[in-house]
Amino acid sequence: MRYVIVGNSFAAVFAIEALRRVDQSGEIVVISAEEEHVYSRAMIPEWLAGLVDDRFLYLREPDFYERMGVTPLLGQRVTGLEAAQKRVLLGQRTIEYDKLLLTVGGIPFIPPGIEGWGEFEDVFTFTSLAEAKALRRAAEKAEQAVVLGAGLIGLQCAEALAHLGKKVTVVELANTVLPLALDELAAALIQRELEAEGLRIFTEDTIVSLQGIHGRLESVTLRSGRRVPCQLLVIAVGVRPNVEFLRSSGLLIDRGIIVNHHLETNLPEVYAAGDCAQGPEIISGQNLVLPLIPVASTQGLMAGYNLAGEKREFRGGLSLNAFQFGGLQVISYGFIRDEEGAEVLRRVEEGKRIYKKVILKDGRITGAIFVRAIDRAGLFRYLIEHKIEVREFKEHLLDDDFGIAHWPREERMQLFTSPP
Repeated sequence: MRYVIVGNSFAAVFAIEALRRVDQSGEIVVISAEEEHVYSRAMIPEWLAGLVDDRFLYLREPDFYERMGVTPLLGQRVTGLEAAQKRVLLGQRTIEYDKLLLTVGGIPFIPPGIEGWGEFEDVFTFTSLAEAKALRRAAEKAEQAVVLGAGLIGLQCAEALAHLGKKVTVVELANTVLPLALDELAAALIQRELEAEGLRIFTEDTIVSLQGIHGRLESVTLRSGRRVPCQLLVIAVGVRPNVEFLRSSGLLIDRGIIVNHHLETNLPEVYAAGDCAQGPEIISGQNLVLPLIPVASTQGLMAGYNLAGEKREFRGGLSLNAFQFGGLQVISYGFIRDEEGAEVLRRVEEGKRIYKKVILKDGRITGAIFVRAIDRAGLFRYLIEHKIEVREFKEHLLDDDFGIAHWPREERMQLFTSPP
């Protein structure tokens, strides 16, 4: 049996480990366009800032492939899939498979229509280690940087550059920072924290043109008319599933590769997991792309078991964000801006910079945000993922001492007696 895995990040690692728990003898081939050993994209901002060394980047020890009996084909890009022949294309070369797992991730989105795009050096995206290495080299000779996009990737990059002593301006098209992870009140707390650290942030604005001389970037012009001096530009307006090279393969593709609860695609013996997959979401039941490390890891794990013939069900992904900027720790779950037809519970303590929000629909939690007061947040993840009715104890949800003791007895018993 030959298992071929395309991609080499969280979903791939967890799939390999699950596979080997069930099948110790099957051949595993991992193909990746990147030349790096398997690493964590989550650690790139801290590495860029110089807060951690190279050792902390990597997800597994250097002998991981050898221990797992994996043949790694690194620095080789898959260019197509011929499912009828059960093979993937690497340019003129082909690799045959018995079972295939696609964990090809996402690629940066570049907003169209920026005048001067492609004419200057020191313009980067920030989704791979190779990009981060190039950015670090460029940062050595830059004093001012602009980051386009105030999502999590953009803000983490901006904070890292500021830690290196750069004067950083962040530009965001939405009216708040972190528009997909937080509501306006929580985002305002984060923005104030970042501005106190020295970041300059412009919302409801975007870049329309780049200026420079002899290929060297000198400034960007915003839609508002502002001209911002910079020697470095990072585009971080989001990622999209890396599926264009698969459009003619016969795979069912919407935004991402459509998968079911077993991570199976519409093609026989072809699975997908991670940022390229569009799979079940646990609250709505819809198939959504959730480019999040916990989702990729769980999907990879379940896909690995299913590849090996041990049926495991992926119950559904949950939009989950956990991060920290300055002294503010933040966790958010679910659909945090979907308030139509919902009951919204809020608690704001401006002086302590504490914010809690819970959204209820039909007696169940569909979204939650916690700023600073995160010690009870894990309970809410359980309540959401298990779709527990909370009407009986909703008045306690935002209490400092909210805990399992407030739950109905049958739910407490379920928690302590359910298998992991």
